[in-house]
Formats: sequence, structure tokens, C-alpha cells
Amino acid sequence: MVPVMSDPPAPRFDVGAFTRTAQGRFRDELDLDTFRAQPLAADDRSLVRFLARVEGATMEHLRDVLMTATHKDARVTAFLVTWAYEKQWIADALGAVLETHGEPPAAAAPDDRPERRRSEWRARRGPLWRALTSLRHGDAIVALHMTTGLVDEWVMAAGYDVLAERAGNSSLTKVLDRVAAVRRRHEEFFAAEARRRLLESEKAARLTRSALPHAVFPIGALRRGATGRRQFAAAVFAGAEGRERAAAIGERIAALPRLAPATGGAVSQIVSSS
Repeated sequence: MVPVMSDPPAPRFDVGAFTRTAQGRFRDELDLDTFRAQPLAADDRSLVRFLARVEGATMEHLRDVLMTATHKDARVTAFLVTWAYEKQWIADALGAVLETHGEPPAAAAPDDRPERRRSEWRARRGPLWRALTSLRHGDAIVALHMTTGLVDEWVMAAGYDVLAERAGNSSLTKVLDRVAAVRRRHEEFFAAEARRRLLESEKAARLTRSALPHAVFPIGALRRGATGRRQFAAAVFAGAEGRERAAAIGERIAALPRLAPATGGAVSQIVSSS
């Protein structure tokens, strides 16, 4: 019998190269003057604003993640710090688009006062509380963080895709293509790490199956206000096409090692009803 040859393992993501080639400010590369002749509609600017604010909120998430056992993994930490740095410049580029329309780059969030009070209370107690409760999870929590990051990449990609399709604006498409080039390496790292860690540890997979359906997507949206989240969900995941996008994300989650359709289905419900 001829032995079945397995595919050689994919080369490991080069975190050192990623940190050395981190993307800094790139708004000067964008042809922003074209928006004066081809401005965005108000609804499209609102979606740009929400995406910019979420991209710019990554440091809040990074602070919380690095209060857990994840900070002990030097390779993951190096990636996450660089990832957060790149996302700040993505937010800056999107903000530049808003500026060309005479709008501030980071407009104020909707006035969700009760939710903001709850969010501020969670923010004050959050890092210490998460650090203490994560102790019992140990290194398994890294798999959860990597899987959450991967799902967030898929949710954000859906948002960018809808924005490009809905706006039908060639100037915006060029900006979003440039943003996608920055984001491509983020998904590559999260996908490789999530799959490897889920495959290696049933404990990590069990924690991920339990916790992932309780996450809020996109990452950082919780502190941006319920109104913005609802508008994002309506724009991206409402209607027949939107439900298909959410279901596709659920299917991709279910296909990850040791996860299941129930986990994917729960998350697809979350993203479509935030």
C-alpha cells in the first residue's frame, strides 16, 4: 500500500519580519482630493466613521488582553503590539476620508448614557477582574484571544466589503484596498495561531467554545455605544444577504479545530443582532 503523504506544514508566520515592516502613517499615499468630485453619501460616511472608531479602539482591547496570561507569550505580545499600532494608522486613514468631507476624524459616539455608565464601570474594574479570573485558565486563554481576533477580522472584512459595494465609489475602493493590504497579515497570524492552539489543547478549545459566543463584535464596539453597533449590524448583517454573511462567518468558526456548528451559529446570531 502506498502511504498517504500529508501536505508539508505551512511556514510559521514571521513575527520578526512583521514588526520590522510595520505599516505606519499612510494617508499621504491616498488620493483624497478625488472625494471632492466624488463625495460619499451620509450613510456611507457613518459606516466609515464607525469602522474608524473601532479600528482606533484597539489599544483598549490590547490593555485587557495583556493583563492575562497572554502577555507571557513574547511572540504573541510582539504581534499584538504591532497589530494595534497598524490599526491606529488604519483609523487615521479612514479619518482622513472623513476630513475631506469636512467632518472630524473621530466624531462623538451616540449619546447612550446608561450604557456608557455601565461601560465605564466595567472599564474601571475590568482589567484587574479579568486578570484574576483568567488565572484559572492559564495558557488556554491565548487560544481564545487568537480565535476572537480571527473572528473580528472576518466581521470587519464583511463591514469593509459592504461599504465598498454600497458606496460604489472608486475613490473609496482604492482607500479600502490599501486598508485591506495592511489587514491581510493580521488575519494570517490570527488564523495560524487559533488553529494551532485549538488543535493542540482540548482545554483551550473548551474555553473558546464557552466564551466566544459571549464576545462583542467588532472588538472595541462595546465602548462605542449601542447605537453604532446596531447601525453596523443593520448595514452589514440585516436582510437576506446580511444573514448569509453572518452564516458564512459561523461556518468558518465551525470549521476551526475542535469547535462546532453550535459555536458558529451562536456567534453568527450575535453579530447579526448586536
